[in-house]
Amino acid sequence: MTTAGSSARQTGALAALLRGEEVPWRKLANTADDLVLACEQEDLTALVYRTLDSSRTCHDWPSTARDAIARTARHDAVREELRRREIATVLGTLARDRIYPILFKGAALAYSVYETPSARPRSDTDLLVRREDVEAVRRVMRGLGYAATPYCDGELLFCQFEMAKTDNFGVDHAFDIHWKISTQALFADMLDYETVTRESVHLPAVAPEARAAGLVHALLLACVHPAMHHRNEERLIWLYDVHLLASQLSSSELERFTALALDKRVAAVCRHQLDLARWRFQTVIPERVLHALSTPPWLERSAEYLPRDRRWHHELLSSMRALPRWRDRAQLAREVLLPNSRYMLAAYGVGAGRRSVALLPALYVHRALYGTWKILRGWK
Repeated sequence: MTTAGSSARQTGALAALLRGEEVPWRKLANTADDLVLACEQEDLTALVYRTLDSSRTCHDWPSTARDAIARTARHDAVREELRRREIATVLGTLARDRIYPILFKGAALAYSVYETPSARPRSDTDLLVRREDVEAVRRVMRGLGYAATPYCDGELLFCQFEMAKTDNFGVDHAFDIHWKISTQALFADMLDYETVTRESVHLPAVAPEARAAGLVHALLLACVHPAMHHRNEERLIWLYDVHLLASQLSSSELERFTALALDKRVAAVCRHQLDLARWRFQTVIPERVLHALSTPPWLERSAEYLPRDRRWHHELLSSMRALPRWRDRAQLAREVLLPNSRYMLAAYGVGAGRRSVALLPALYVHRALYGTWKILRGWK
């Protein structure tokens, strides 16, 4: 069993390896399976493989470990090519309906700042679309064989929906379609479709129609993402995103990034991620940038997302406070407490039908009571 202490040492060893340092085998893993598992948990398999392939360090690593990493990396590369083709199909089909999504987060970074796309694993493909295109996107995706996953929905609660399918090769494809960049009200309007589109960049390696968020916006999103959606969890792959993006920005682009972070009142959150990237990967950040981002946390409401002990109810309260009108707060509360019946039946594994609909009141009561219990026990 991996303890917290050994996990922290392993994370540090993986970061050192990606920095190009020699990491003795005993500091990283006991068996080849341990190494593969550690890399998969951090989504670093392809990065570690490329590091080993181009480095003369790590002399004492057993061949079984190197071979295991190589096999997994090759498998990931094949799966990535299948996913790229699927992204191209989706974007091409949407373009015929004059819908032009913007790729952002993992898939966008895989094809813009990573040497090889398979080095940036992700569970889904994030697309940003206009709100008025949402229903057309649903229709197109259904035509391509996609089905909606059982998500809560709502204008304020999620601002996104997921469509998924499994192809003939058994590879899962999931698209997370956003009309706002965050489910958290405080960050939801930080960047909109029009703003991101104006600075978007072509990704010809994906498809002729593919466009991704520009580097300045991508770095802002990479810095804010762990805090706004993952309770400030530290993951090496997310920090490596920040490292690569910050390293590729020119001096003037870093100044624009700094001004944007200050304007959107997320400077403290961005400074936190940049500091972690410097610690883990020795990312070079000009002192003037770090100084400018050194905003006292109490001056920015977004800084309340930095503590790691936050729970679901903290997120909800933060979103409630961020909404400007009581009408919006009431709508958010309704979307949380009374999700649509389609979601409720799917979540409880109940098929559609008149008898199922009759169960809905009991399901809503159970959901409210069980949700309250989880909050009180600190499980939610």
